Amino acid sequence: MTSAPPLPDILDSLVALTAQRERRTLEISLLTTLRELLKDCTVALYNCRWIDGHPWWRIQLDSLDELPQQAQPWTLPGAKMLRILLQQDERQDVYSTDTGLCLPLYQANQVVAVLMITPHAGARVDHTLLLALARIHENFLNLLHASDSDTLTGLFNRRKFDNQLFDQVAQQQASTPRLPYLALLDIDHFKQVNDGYGHIIGDEVLLMLAQRMQQFFGEDDGLYRYGGEEFAILFCAVSDEKAQAILEGFCTRIATQPFPQVGQVTVSIGFARLGSCMVPAQVIERADKALYYSKTNGRNQVNQFEALQQQGMVSEAEVASGDIDLF
Repeated sequence: MTSAPPLPDILDSLVALTAQRERRTLEISLLTTLRELLKDCTVALYNCRWIDGHPWWRIQLDSLDELPQQAQPWTLPGAKMLRILLQQDERQDVYSTDTGLCLPLYQANQVVAVLMITPHAGARVDHTLLLALARIHENFLNLLHASDSDTLTGLFNRRKFDNQLFDQVAQQQASTPRLPYLALLDIDHFKQVNDGYGHIIGDEVLLMLAQRMQQFFGEDDGLYRYGGEEFAILFCAVSDEKAQAILEGFCTRIATQPFPQVGQVTVSIGFARLGSCMVPAQVIERADKALYYSKTNGRNQVNQFEALQQQGMVSEAEVASGDIDLF
């Protein structure tokens, strides 16, 4: 059996692990930490996502520098792993597999990731150390979820939106093949839903809309509850036309899939491109003006600020640089 790592090395690893404030960097930090501490093992981390009650998984890339299109596709796990993810067998801290050990990681009692440990010839794994690091990771994952998520819908909250929009604008990714966009989405006539059916049904509409957003948009798209019945989406597309088509596809899906007890629900969307030399307040104002145009010109439609600006339908307010508030 390999000797346990020195205590200073373990403490350094814990410091690095608990310094993370984003889920992906937290996962990469856990992966790096375990590979350093379990040198006689191969360590892999698989992310899990749930769609209509079914788990899909894919291996976590080792670096934040990897492009989204280089990620492995989501696949259905094999029968044995599927039983573990669905918790159909007696729950264990560590499961034995054909190649080594499997350690599920949980959030709100649902598996969100899986550690796969394959010991090299003759090596044995320190289960106590492995479990301790896994539980620390789970605790931080739950803390991040609590601070970044909207309690009703499970989407990211306004605080998370502010931070990620600021980061997105600061990166100024104008040279990349895919262009970044901000879309603001508003449920049409939502006050009538609350007044006619009550706030409990209104909350169900918000929750169901959030679930349909998660099903429609990709894992790398940022989905946020912006406030009340308004939502925000940070996403990328190869062109303005493609971005318009993506959002129109979502708009159509919402309009054609009835909501229980309420019937048809529609949404209005306005979006804008994130350009270089912009500040977050400018991007939000542009998307908001496009959203306002959609709502005052028939609703249940998608409009882009830049296209409306070219047609003379909207204009951008001139704001002195010293007067701009980031948020």
